[in-house]
Amino acid sequence: MWTTQPLTNEEREEFKQLFDNRLEKVKQKTAQVFSFNPMKEPPYIVNSALYWVFGLDPETLPEDYFEDPAVMTNFQERTYYDQVKEIDDDFVPYLMPWFGTIVAASAFGCEITWLHKQDPAANPRYYPVKTVEDIHNLQVPDPEKDALMLKVLDFQKYMKANSFLPVGITDFQGPLTTANQLMGYDKLIYLMFDQPEAMHQLMDKVTEGLIRWVKKQKEVIGEPMDWCIGDQQVYTGEHAGIWFSDDDAVLMSPETYREFVVPYNSRILQEFGGGCVHYCGDATHHADNFLAMEGLVALNIYNLYNIPSVAELQKKIGDKIVLFVCDFTPVDYAAYFDEMFSALEYKGMLVCSQYSPVVGLLKGGKYNAVRRDLKTGREDVFQYISSYFSRNN
Repeated sequence: MWTTQPLTNEEREEFKQLFDNRLEKVKQKTAQVFSFNPMKEPPYIVNSALYWVFGLDPETLPEDYFEDPAVMTNFQERTYYDQVKEIDDDFVPYLMPWFGTIVAASAFGCEITWLHKQDPAANPRYYPVKTVEDIHNLQVPDPEKDALMLKVLDFQKYMKANSFLPVGITDFQGPLTTANQLMGYDKLIYLMFDQPEAMHQLMDKVTEGLIRWVKKQKEVIGEPMDWCIGDQQVYTGEHAGIWFSDDDAVLMSPETYREFVVPYNSRILQEFGGGCVHYCGDATHHADNFLAMEGLVALNIYNLYNIPSVAELQKKIGDKIVLFVCDFTPVDYAAYFDEMFSALEYKGMLVCSQYSPVVGLLKGGKYNAVRRDLKTGREDVFQYISSYFSRNN
């Protein structure tokens, strides 16, 4: 399996040179994005080197990806090197100790489901928080003691010691998403309306635990508190200190989100000098809440082919919040990018298309199983975007 082969000394030296050159180029482009300077074309990424499992060809994923830090490191280095030497886009690779979306929630008591060659996830049939008394008794986890947190730290230490690539924090689910993992959607929503004080107590404990967890990781990887290498493979550097996922925002009303989520998101963002929030879908109804979220500098949106919602959000937030417009590469990518680039302003924006050989986005927002060539496919998408700007500038 080609993805398990460690880089040779010669390959590692070439990769390092490519990385250094890429980083300097992207730093300058990223500064332009966060300054909201007019641009003839936004930075764009066409990336097939995923650190997560969804979207990977399972035949390329090592069996012991989650067990051996050397295997995870070799896989990411090998696929990043293959990507960077062939596609001259704005992707800056970094190592990610990936264990799904469950790490913090498991420390609070969630059970982990490990399925063969799939991303680890929370057991959907078990919720550790069922009552208000459970919230009162809930303990903020200690990163030095929780089993999966310790494993993440061990992987980070290995990566930092054995690679020249920067190492990022593991996946970070925000307070709302983590609370939903602990309690379930229905019970959490009832809690907001029936016992709002208990809901605030839960969000307070979860937020404190998440902050402690990130600080410990940054201590291990040597990352400044107000700086982070990237947000789901989009380089941020000095412009953001943290990123986290807030996918359940799309389900919330503006009123409940403002009361129960905005203060806790703001607390995390401010703790790390500002940062990015990710969600999938349409949360345009939270435009005012995003503007009120202290420390929010960017939104990472997997828009599920809903480009009009992104255009509407862009008009509402103006030059206040950067947009990372992302998604898995659609099956009909030409129509998708034509619509996107004609509908959106380029300033304050970056485009990230995650190219998968086995998953393609359909118009209407559904992911569909496909089979397409990894190398020629990503090259075709990259060339299409490049030629679009050549034709229209």
